[in-house]
Amino acid sequence: MLPLIAWAGARRNIFRVMYTRMRSIAFGYLVLCLLAWGLKTVVALPGFWGYAPINLGIGPGSQPIELVVWFDDEQQPWMYAAAQNFHARRPSVSGRPITMRLVAMDSWEMVDRVARQDWGEYPPPTALSPASSFWLDELQIAWAGLNAGDPLVRNSVTPMVLSPLVLVAWEDRARRLWPDGMQRFWWDIHAAASDPEGWAGVTQRAGFAQDAPQVAEAEAWGQLKLGLADPLESTSGMQTLVLMAYGFYERTSGLELADVRNPELRQWLDEIRQAVPQADRSSADVMRSLVQFGPSRYDLALVYEHVAIQHLSEAQERWDATLRVYYPPKTIFSDYPYAILNAPLTSSDERAAAERLRSFLRDRPQQQLARQHGFRPADAAVPIMSEELSNPFYFYSSYGIQAQLGQQVERLSREELDTLLILWANR
Repeated sequence: MLPLIAWAGARRNIFRVMYTRMRSIAFGYLVLCLLAWGLKTVVALPGFWGYAPINLGIGPGSQPIELVVWFDDEQQPWMYAAAQNFHARRPSVSGRPITMRLVAMDSWEMVDRVARQDWGEYPPPTALSPASSFWLDELQIAWAGLNAGDPLVRNSVTPMVLSPLVLVAWEDRARRLWPDGMQRFWWDIHAAASDPEGWAGVTQRAGFAQDAPQVAEAEAWGQLKLGLADPLESTSGMQTLVLMAYGFYERTSGLELADVRNPELRQWLDEIRQAVPQADRSSADVMRSLVQFGPSRYDLALVYEHVAIQHLSEAQERWDATLRVYYPPKTIFSDYPYAILNAPLTSSDERAAAERLRSFLRDRPQQQLARQHGFRPADAAVPIMSEELSNPFYFYSSYGIQAQLGQQVERLSREELDTLLILWANR
């Protein structure tokens, strides 16, 4: 029996040692878990939407820098993708990690809220990126009228990407409306909008006899249906209205207040407006409506180029008709500027973080990323038309997308623009 007893005692000793070791391992694992939880609670961990823990003063990275960017909502696909790339680099300023908060909104709302310092449910912005530099000028004026002290935006403003206005149209309609070219682009649209016979009248002016099958086909199209965003709520709509005014006078510059107040211009605009079945809130809304409902909703529509590019494939797949992109002979751009706000709304570290993002967005890879989403790079070193299938300007060139544009019209003064908007509102 002795050997058996001895073996049993030895086994107990082995189990005792194993138990002690397992308990030590379990205790160590528990300590590590608690330590990890504690570090997450008191030390800043950067994240895309931002994470701001209680600062207990443990190391320089204990308090992150929150970078809040308010941007025009039509930049969303590109801005979100670029911000993810920025976050992946784990950027920091003075050893403090940068967390980001992106807030998408319409440029009109952006200017109004910032001027009144009405942050609502959002954190105050560190930087702004409205649709156009026009909005930053408006903001500076509104800010000065409501707030004392230094200008809100002091440093230089940098365009991030570019997008001109384009016309998207069903190809059969465009061929009837412009059989000989688009030299009188807006006057041809006006003629179609004011023709009591609608598309049938347009088709006869294009050279078809009254009893031709093309005229019978056009009768089924009805009256011209023109899509554009509301000029009183949308940057693209406002820019469309400016192009109409220049189109009326067939100029690219030199409009004065007396020209805008011309009763004949008002009558001409009213006749075009009769062809606008509804006022969409944005260029993207116009395009989505056109793709969803097809020619029954709009025959032609004025939208941003990048919005058209983002929806071309969907339109071709959905409808048994070809949707093409056409460029007005005179154009206007949105330049999507990036402006860093001044003190007291921002600290020096927050402005430094915003500068990091600005430089990042202007880097070649992010400008190429913008091009993939249909924007023209603001960096002239990045080509618009490169023979790559990932480049939508090349991929959709068969649908009318092109690099070359017409002459850009001169910007109206604030008083001229306000008068023009009043003309549109008080039809």
